[in-house]
Amino acid sequence: MHWTKASILCLLGGLFLAASNVTAQDNSPYSRYGLGDMNNNQNTINRGMGGVSQAYNDPQSVNYINPASYSNLLLTTLDIGIEGGVKNLTSKDTRFSSGFGTLSYLQLGIPLKKNWGMNIGLRPVTRVSYNILQNTEKTFFDTLKLPVANQYEGNGGLYQVFVGTGVGIGKNLSVGANVGYLFGSIQNSTKAIYPLNNFIFPSRHSTRDTYGSFFYKLGLQYKAKLGDELDLTIGASGSVQQNLTARRETMRETLYYDASSDEYNTQDTAFYEKGAKGKAIYPQELGGGIMLRKEGNWMIGADFTTTQWDQFRSYGVADSAVQNAWKFSLGGQVIPNANGMGGYWGRVTYRLGGYYGRDYVKLNGVDMPIKGFTVGLGLPVRRQAYSYQFTAINIAFEAGQRGDNKTALKEAVYKFSVGFTLNDRWFIKKKYD
Repeated sequence: MHWTKASILCLLGGLFLAASNVTAQDNSPYSRYGLGDMNNNQNTINRGMGGVSQAYNDPQSVNYINPASYSNLLLTTLDIGIEGGVKNLTSKDTRFSSGFGTLSYLQLGIPLKKNWGMNIGLRPVTRVSYNILQNTEKTFFDTLKLPVANQYEGNGGLYQVFVGTGVGIGKNLSVGANVGYLFGSIQNSTKAIYPLNNFIFPSRHSTRDTYGSFFYKLGLQYKAKLGDELDLTIGASGSVQQNLTARRETMRETLYYDASSDEYNTQDTAFYEKGAKGKAIYPQELGGGIMLRKEGNWMIGADFTTTQWDQFRSYGVADSAVQNAWKFSLGGQVIPNANGMGGYWGRVTYRLGGYYGRDYVKLNGVDMPIKGFTVGLGLPVRRQAYSYQFTAINIAFEAGQRGDNKTALKEAVYKFSVGFTLNDRWFIKKKYD
């Protein structure tokens, strides 16, 4: 079957829409803090190697994490990723499981000239999704004690649309930058439900914060030749703290129970404020890493990244449940026989990695450790004869854990990621008709 550019674009566009409309059943109580759970920004290739990406570059893939890598692009590269999986939450008394599915990224890398490339894309940054029920007791009128069920709910998230460029300076150094627009909204609500009575009505307090601001990220990579086929790359990327413009909508309501629908509906609006302007501080991010590579055969690398969440503020208020986060990643890949002499499975890329660190959430003064391991495959699709088209399907599996026996909750995540990469020469001036 002949895959034209149009047919592949239609296929990937359909996958994009399907991933964007997946019904998320995720329920992560930790997404209540900060700006929500941070999305993994690595492409599927790097995810299979434990997230190692600061010093990674390849002419046939797009590495968003370090924009300096765009200078290595040789062919126009369309890259789309989706992910899904299961989360298991456990405490001393309970266990809860939820599933999730979402778009990971959509990006188009374009070589502009030799040692100069650009990338255009869209990706989710954070995700908020939680529904927590807490039963307690409250005293009214000094003597009236009533049980109360506090229901905490949240949803939404932030996204970014961006354009980046990377350029080579001399034979060894590359520099790059991503700039774009960060946007989205996060809604949080607290519902207090009491037994049916004539004195106390159930209530709901909700806020909706809408964000929209420009952002940037800088990167550099330095490659040193160690031999005819061996090289070592050092990479770093990051950004300083950035201000996000925000608007807050606040509502307080009294509710009534509708037996016919088994729902609590609005009885009266006690307070409503729309469009209160403010700012949120997005924290500084820094990362660095190294990658040792034998061209066309194997590579192994390590990364260290940190995010200064103690800088985070929302409308001037710090979040006591967040702290500075860090992560160390180690991973690599091997291609047994890139020239195909060993058959198809000799041309497949095999990846392995792992990571360890500290999460940005800190509850009751207890650190939240994170750890996990990853495996991945790069499956080449047969090239169409007499074309510049190269297509690959990359898959990665991650088994991770957030928290331990010392934390209030322990979260185990099993995630499956799929990335579709199409390389081709799209912008060719015709010489003959």
